Amino acid sequence: MNLDSANASRPAGALCTAGLTLPEMMIAVAVFAFVVTGVISANLFGLRMFQITENKLTASDSARAALGKMTTDIRNCKSTLVGNVTTNGTFVAIADGVAQAGSGLIIYPTTNTTNFIIYFLNADNTFRRTTSVSNTTVILARFITNTVVFRVQDFLGNVLTNTQNNRVIYLNLECYQPKRHAMVADYYKLETAVTRRAR
Repeated sequence: MNLDSANASRPAGALCTAGLTLPEMMIAVAVFAFVVTGVISANLFGLRMFQITENKLTASDSARAALGKMTTDIRNCKSTLVGNVTTNGTFVAIADGVAQAGSGLIIYPTTNTTNFIIYFLNADNTFRRTTSVSNTTVILARFITNTVVFRVQDFLGNVLTNTQNNRVIYLNLECYQPKRHAMVADYYKLETAVTRRAR
């Protein structure tokens, strides 16, 4: 029995080596470095895209929650008035004969005028909601850039000068989201038009 038959096909004097040469090792390390760099770059790109998307999704979610509550309040109310909120927190309605546009909206859910909900633009450029029941103010949106938030319109979109019954409440919020840590600056505009349901 010949135990050296496995090595019979090798030329005489050839050594059995299992390692890599220096050029082969350098190529393998370079390929590995490219693969690792590609994986890290793809991961960083994915994180950056997540931050951009998270910024937009957070703004959309907050807007949906704020507008959903306001829409429900308007649809189920007895009456609404557009006006402005003064620095001492008093709501002043726009008088008849003047364009019905302002920074605040008061909603009366019932015929009792001591029970109300107010949506308004505060002096610190935040859009807020307050009620007569809880007497607390909730911030719905920040960094509002426009001063006229509410308008009363007819069905064609013309601004009214009276408080007719079948009017449409138009909301326009223009928000600037400043650059924060790992977040890009962005600008949003929210518009909706709601009318009270006839009951």
